Amino acid sequence: MTTIAPLSSSSPAYQPAAARNNAVAVAASAAVRSDTVALGAQAADLALYSASGQLANAKSPVWENKQLDTITAQMANTAAAGDLAGRLHGLGRALTDYIGEGGNGYSQSVLTSDLATGGDSGVQSILRDQLQKFAANSIGLSVATAGGAKVNFSLASNSDGIAVKIEVIDGKLTDADREAIRQLGDAFQGAIGGLAQQPPKLALDGLMKFDTGALGSVELNARIGDQAIQLHVDAQQRSLSTSSSAGTMKVAVDLKNTAILGSGEQRQRAIASYLQQFDAASRRGHGDAGLNDLFKDAFSQLNGNYPVRTGAPGNDMPKVAADGTDRQMLSGLADFTASISQATESPNPLRRGETDGFDYQVSQQTSLTGRNQANRGITQEQHSSLKAAWHEALQPDLPLKLGTDKQSQNYTYHQVDDQASSKLEIGYELGYLSKVRLSQSASQNTRVTKYVMGEKVSDVSTPLNSAIVRDFAEQLRDGRDARTADGQYRWQQKLAQIGAMALLQPDPSALKAQGAQALLN
Repeated sequence: MTTIAPLSSSSPAYQPAAARNNAVAVAASAAVRSDTVALGAQAADLALYSASGQLANAKSPVWENKQLDTITAQMANTAAAGDLAGRLHGLGRALTDYIGEGGNGYSQSVLTSDLATGGDSGVQSILRDQLQKFAANSIGLSVATAGGAKVNFSLASNSDGIAVKIEVIDGKLTDADREAIRQLGDAFQGAIGGLAQQPPKLALDGLMKFDTGALGSVELNARIGDQAIQLHVDAQQRSLSTSSSAGTMKVAVDLKNTAILGSGEQRQRAIASYLQQFDAASRRGHGDAGLNDLFKDAFSQLNGNYPVRTGAPGNDMPKVAADGTDRQMLSGLADFTASISQATESPNPLRRGETDGFDYQVSQQTSLTGRNQANRGITQEQHSSLKAAWHEALQPDLPLKLGTDKQSQNYTYHQVDDQASSKLEIGYELGYLSKVRLSQSASQNTRVTKYVMGEKVSDVSTPLNSAIVRDFAEQLRDGRDARTADGQYRWQQKLAQIGAMALLQPDPSALKAQGAQALLN
């Protein structure tokens, strides 16, 4: 975490407009855990702080800087809260407001533990340094402006207290920059509130709706206990990753090819389909439910809304792009890669090669080719793979306790290896639709090995496979010839139906049934 040099006690602290017009006074009670704050009264003299930085009352919280402002007041209000969400309540919004109203660098911390309030200045200095650099819980937001300036916000909390910092680097902020950052306040606070829950939740979609005219990128880095979260968002890409003792998760979205993006309805249809696939994979592979929930939240939030972009003046138009007809047959989503990988373990001391694990990957890639728009080709490919393994007791009502004795070696070892793909090919010749081909496959391979008293008694593999290839070009050519409103409606319905069929289907039985489905007449 970036450390900002403390503000000197003699430096004037920036105060937002409301505080400038009506000075803020913070009055703490004698009890260390009290959160009583007096606002709106005539500002008290800074002498209410002791020489060590404490408020004058004994056992009062220890403040880094002797300054009266709304951020300090908010910290005084929340420092005694019993959980992380309470301690960080309102602080993200307060920090962005500070920048929005003209502030620049800022640093403040408050120590509330008995060790801090009862210790001397040396002890307090060590505790403050540990809080700022090595806190168990930290959240940072970095905002880069279109003009090149960068603003770093950080919040930290541990059992000793709370620390916040702001630094502005690599340039100066314009009024437009400050307003765009201020508008991120609710989204930043929402992200903090989600991450501060137990277990942490992702509430990051608001951070993807920033003003792209004023801001270039937004990055969030957080560590909550053993959970690390990294988010990056700019006009061309988005990525979110998490890691913890349970495993890792990552979603990356490529926004450069905006011509393939579909309507909001298309996007929601595709997201819903993928979320169902994630749940099915987690159930089939005995995945971690908490990690799968984070994965679904990440995927839906990164794809829930896309920025509206127009070509900048002077930029060359691509010679080949998807048009409205093409987009209706595509998924509607931007290209992406996404994966979950759980921590592996070897629970059987007699067979260390039998590892438990869960690895799931899914992706979409779209390519556009051709010498010009009238002779273009579009290929959209979707893939998924699942590799998982786990142990189960022979009797479901008994816990599995694998040891070195034969009596413990009564179990089944399960392995799954699944693959699925969907490939949609669209082609044009001289401006006429000449090719619409959908190729899909799905395979599920299950292997179950059974042991009784340490001896292998069975080893059964069960493969399921399905593959289909369908060509819709002739049906679409017939539909396009219709000049009536009803004919055009049926044409649009066929395009939408192909788009739904082209979504990835990892279940071989469902794919086989889909292969028999005819287009609407």
